[in-house]
Amino acid sequence: MTLKAFANRHSLVSYFVLAYTISWGGILFIASLKGFDTRAIKLTDGVLMYLLMLLGPSLSSLTLTALLEGKDGVKNLFKRMTNWKVGMNWYLPLLTVPILSIFIFLIFSALVSPIYKPNMNLAFGLVIGGLAGFFEETGWTGFALPRLQSKYSVFLSGLILGLLWACWHGMADYWGNAANFGAYWLPHFILYWIIPLTAYRILMAWVYKNTNSLLLGQLMHVFYTGTLVTVEPTLPVTESMLWIAPFAATLWVLVIIVMKRQGSGK
Repeated sequence: MTLKAFANRHSLVSYFVLAYTISWGGILFIASLKGFDTRAIKLTDGVLMYLLMLLGPSLSSLTLTALLEGKDGVKNLFKRMTNWKVGMNWYLPLLTVPILSIFIFLIFSALVSPIYKPNMNLAFGLVIGGLAGFFEETGWTGFALPRLQSKYSVFLSGLILGLLWACWHGMADYWGNAANFGAYWLPHFILYWIIPLTAYRILMAWVYKNTNSLLLGQLMHVFYTGTLVTVEPTLPVTESMLWIAPFAATLWVLVIIVMKRQGSGK
């Protein structure tokens, strides 16, 4: 069986294996230069890991799209990035994370501790959110999601992709936080990444199913990552877990509401 035939028959497996391999391989390469010592990872190393990580979803998508669909497929991929002509109501989900996170931080800063006072690192948030949204969604929403939705429901396609998307962050998060979080790293990763990101991806899958807009997928990612980078204060691990719990729970409540409406055809 040729490489193209295998990729055509197992396009999703090919994509996820390639995306993980590129991203995690780049991160492990940087870690190897530090003797695989989490305590030796500096800010510059983290930035380089982040940039290499972004190549996984984007390069995998572009490579497989070109291999399986040729130039027309690549053109269609970029065309979906400019699909902004959808109903204005489909832009409203962009406000979910900004409103929810700022509200929680303001409540916590008033009732729990001033350390929860939100930051306003807008420029940094725009850069990190913009890079994550553009490069990651070229793959997650550009390649993987349409293929998942051709087989599964909105909920199941979002759930599958959400879990794989969230776990994909694990390698970078480990090298960035394990030294400081210690035994709390894994429970923090589950609560901070897996639970809320899976819920949010289901919402993203719902939006894409109704709009076919890769642009909206990219913007939803920009608003999620960019908002948290902008407003989230620097917190100890336990305090970080405290605020993320109601954040994640609310996202899942929204998923339940949306899925009920989806099921009723509204």
